[in-house]
Amino acid sequence: MSPNLQLAASYLDRAMAEFDVNPVAARFLRRLAKEVPDAFFSLAVDRLSSDAKSNAHRFLAMLVLRQDSLLKRLANPAFSTRDNAVILFRRFLEVDPLSDVRLAQLLPSRNSHSPDLLNGSQAERALDILDATSSGRRLLPFVLHLPENGDPRISAKATLFVGHRIKSPEWTARQLCRPDQRVRANAVEALWGVKGPEAIRIFEDHRDDSNNRVVGNSLMGLHIAQRHDVDTTILANSQHPNFAMRATTAWAMGKIGNSVFYDRLAQLVRDEHAEVRSIAVRAIADLRRTEAKEEKPVAAEAMPANASPAPIPQVAAGPEPAKPIVDLRLDGSSFRARRK
Repeated sequence: MSPNLQLAASYLDRAMAEFDVNPVAARFLRRLAKEVPDAFFSLAVDRLSSDAKSNAHRFLAMLVLRQDSLLKRLANPAFSTRDNAVILFRRFLEVDPLSDVRLAQLLPSRNSHSPDLLNGSQAERALDILDATSSGRRLLPFVLHLPENGDPRISAKATLFVGHRIKSPEWTARQLCRPDQRVRANAVEALWGVKGPEAIRIFEDHRDDSNNRVVGNSLMGLHIAQRHDVDTTILANSQHPNFAMRATTAWAMGKIGNSVFYDRLAQLVRDEHAEVRSIAVRAIADLRRTEAKEEKPVAAEAMPANASPAPIPQVAAGPEPAKPIVDLRLDGSSFRARRK
C-alpha cells in the first residue's frame, strides 16, 4: 500500500469510528470519495466486505453507489469472488432497493447489442449476484428471454434464475428438451422444493438420465420431497462405471448429509479418478459438519429463493462529547491526496 493510500486509509477509518459523534466525519468521507475516487473505492469496498454494520458502513455504501462504474466492476469476475460480490451487493440493496433493477438493466437485451451491456462472464456473474440477492419476480422482464441466449453460460445461469422464480414443472419440462446439458440440469435444480405430482414425475423420469448432473439434481429433488428410496439409488449410482456419475453421487451424499453414506464415501476417497476422490473428501467434510450442527446440508430444507437480507440497524448518535475525542482533524487540513 502506497503512503498516500495508507494515509487515506487511516483517515477513513478514523472518520468511520467517529461517524456518530463527529459531524465532520461525513463531510470528510464525501471529500475523499470526490477527490480520490479510485483510492476511496478500493478502501470502501474492503470495509464493506466485512460483517460489520453501522451507520458509517451504510453511509460508505451510499457513497460507493454514486460511482458510475460500480455495477460493472462488481460484475467483473476479476474484481472479487462470487461470495464477496454477493456480500457487497447486499450492502448496496440496503441503501438503494433499486440496485437490482439497475444491474438487471445491464444484462443482454433481446434486441440490443449495445457495448454498454454486460456480456459473457460479466453477465454470468451479474446473474449469480441477482439470483442470490434479489427476491420475487420483478426482474423477470429483464431475464425471461435469456435462457434462449446464444452464450451457453448466460443461458444456463438465466435458466436457474427464471426457474427459481416461476417454479413451474411445465416450464422445466420444456427446458429439458433443450440440447445444452447445463440448461437441463439447472432447470431441474430450480424445481427443488416443489412437491406436486408434476414435479415429482419430472424428478422420477430423469433419475436415470444420460447426464450425471441431471440425475444428481433429480435425486436431490426427490430427497427434498422426502421420497424414501433415494438413498438406495444413490448408493447404487456410486458404483457407476462413469466417473462423472460417481462424482455427482459423492456430491449428493455430502449435501443430503446422511451418515449411512460414510462407508461408501470412504471407498470413493480411493477411487481411481481424481475428481471423484476430491469430491468424496469434501462430502465427508460436509457430513461431519452436519453431524456437528455447524451448518445444515443444502438439501435439508427447501429454502425460499433469495430471501431478503436483514436491514442494517440504525445506530443512535451518542451525546456530543465535552472535548474532541481525537486531536486529528477530519476537515481536510491535515490530509492531502495527490492525483496521479
